[in-house]
Amino acid sequence: MIRSKVLACARRELGTTEQPAGSNRTKYGECYGLDGYPWCMMFLWWVFRAAGAEELFCFGEKTASCTVLKNHYQARGAWHPTGGKPGDIAILNFSGTDEPEHCGLVLAVPGDGSIETVEGNTSPGAEGSQAQGGCVALKNRRGAQILGFCRPDWGADWEGHWAEAAIRRCGEAGLMLGDPDGRFRPDDKLSRAELATVLARLLERMETST
Repeated sequence: MIRSKVLACARRELGTTEQPAGSNRTKYGECYGLDGYPWCMMFLWWVFRAAGAEELFCFGEKTASCTVLKNHYQARGAWHPTGGKPGDIAILNFSGTDEPEHCGLVLAVPGDGSIETVEGNTSPGAEGSQAQGGCVALKNRRGAQILGFCRPDWGADWEGHWAEAAIRRCGEAGLMLGDPDGRFRPDDKLSRAELATVLARLLERMETST
């Protein structure tokens, strides 16, 4: 699925550094057309583009600004002050204000109030608030550092899955509907209660058709 491709693409870039150090010069800025400028957002634009998902980044628009990205998502109802999810673009601040200063792609949400991100133009190591450290690194962010999340429209999580046709048919028949947020979780295990619910719906339809 496309979200998995974007996350995998971001991970492959871990350890990339600007050359020379302190120059802001990277392949991300070169590709974008602003080489030599702060590149945390250009890194994410490059990742989405490399994964074939450029149209999902900022609704298909091109920006190197954290503020512009936040405003675009906010205007379209896709800005979430809390509740980050993998695939979200986290907007960060390290100076105690509400001004966007940095960004990262959410890889995981451990459940302890933190998020795990991959960020461009940051410092090495999981902790630390540097927004211009010159490398791509895994980070752990929490609390006031997180202003909120821009959420791309990833679509249904079963699109492109090997069982897509069967899932679509079950959904159209009302037998298995997925979560309220639209996720089907196609690779999760089925509980006995969930199986009983599906079978009850099937039996009901069989009874009404006779």
